[in-house]
Amino acid sequence: MSGALEALYPDLNKHYQHLTQADVSHFLQHGWFVIPNSMNRKYLDRWMEDLWVRMDMDSEDKSTWRTEYQHLPRHREVPAAEFCPEAWQKIVEVCGGGIRTEDRIDASRETWYGDAFIVNLGTDEKAKADYQSPHPSQRDGWHIDDDFFRLFLDSSQVSLTLLHCYTDIPEKGGGTWLAEDGMSYVNQYLYDHREGFDPPFPFMETVCGNIRECKQFAQLTAKKGDIIVTHGRIPHAVSDNLLHFARVIANPHIALKEPFNLDRADGNYSLVEQAILNSIGRTSIPNFTPLRDRMTWYPRNQGTKRNKADAEVARMEAAAVAKGLPKESVNSFYQRKGTKDWEEFERRNGFDKEKPPSGERIEGENKMRGLNGVSWSQKPSAPLAATTSAVVAM
Repeated sequence: MSGALEALYPDLNKHYQHLTQADVSHFLQHGWFVIPNSMNRKYLDRWMEDLWVRMDMDSEDKSTWRTEYQHLPRHREVPAAEFCPEAWQKIVEVCGGGIRTEDRIDASRETWYGDAFIVNLGTDEKAKADYQSPHPSQRDGWHIDDDFFRLFLDSSQVSLTLLHCYTDIPEKGGGTWLAEDGMSYVNQYLYDHREGFDPPFPFMETVCGNIRECKQFAQLTAKKGDIIVTHGRIPHAVSDNLLHFARVIANPHIALKEPFNLDRADGNYSLVEQAILNSIGRTSIPNFTPLRDRMTWYPRNQGTKRNKADAEVARMEAAAVAKGLPKESVNSFYQRKGTKDWEEFERRNGFDKEKPPSGERIEGENKMRGLNGVSWSQKPSAPLAATTSAVVAM
């Protein structure tokens, strides 16, 4: 840990059994850190086997790569502690302060990890030597993840955003952009707007409104099997895949049972809470009270993904039969609709929640940014009259 951080938090590392000093230091200074080679290869390799069948593309024929980005539904999932045991121990400590158990994490949401892939394929045009990617500060589409809850400063439903790296992500290979110094603006904006925000809202006009002035950008690179842990308040954006290969990630989140406590009498803040306070120059925030009720809904980004599921299952079943395997070998939850397994899958992913008033996200209406864009089926109601749509690729 750096000397400056040691002076501020001399007892910080005494809390942790699994996080290293380097993990803690990098998270507090930059808002993210990498846990190398921490994904269970059994699941990584198995789930990647039918990637191209699911996308209905030929890995060897780029003329079949019809879209630059693919957001796929989740067919299989396993408990987080089984998928990435070392990483899970560190994630628990990031969220738990001095608590070495999982008591603060909401076990009913996103504690199972699966194959909801986000694929950045690049394009022929962007692979050309003379193609110039815009500077990250000049990109559109910057956002933080929020598609299922009313967002306040102390909201903890997306405490962390994780990147599971199913392929290598080399330089120029479509690694997500982070605006490290954008987190201060996000948190100050939420402090100043205690009425909160309902999804969807125009990130670039609200919490990410200072992106053009940000200076501290990081483009993530990784090896297959790495997990990148990022604070849920760091603005991020898609980058250009100049190598024109399949960069594959998944990005689950960590939700907590209770809102962040930003006024702990003993000062024993979790790292995720401490990073919020540091970002706006506070040691505590007493008596923070939202001006509206807390709300959670069905995750509105899931509609476009789930609409693809049945067709993906049909292709995977056909591919299995062609190999002499039974259809059941596909092992998709979408083959078990109406069963107890299906009900539990729906509950774990928030699919049993009421649809948000703003409607589900719909695909294909916003391609002005050169992305496989998305728009919204309805505009949000007052007090936030959003007039721009959000692109939530990574």
